[in-house]
Amino acid sequence: MTLYFYLEASDSPCVCSAEFETLLDVLNSFVAIGNQLLSAYLLDDDGIRIDLPVRAFDGLPIAGCLQNLSRDYQHLLAIKSRA
Repeated sequence: MTLYFYLEASDSPCVCSAEFETLLDVLNSFVAIGNQLLSAYLLDDDGIRIDLPVRAFDGLPIAGCLQNLSRDYQHLLAIKSRA
């Protein structure tokens, strides 16, 4: 998955390719040091564009929260499948 984003101080897009959680943390890192995020979108492996809400990026790390949520969700699915 590839992230494209524009900062107020740049004339061209910034590009980053990594795991989903890492990409979100990249955006939060730029916001945390005072950059103004103007727009951001992801392109998945099939070329589908996913626009991201720039107001959602407040500078706080998110990868750990997403990993915990995924772990809890997988745990609940495993419990349901045993019932």
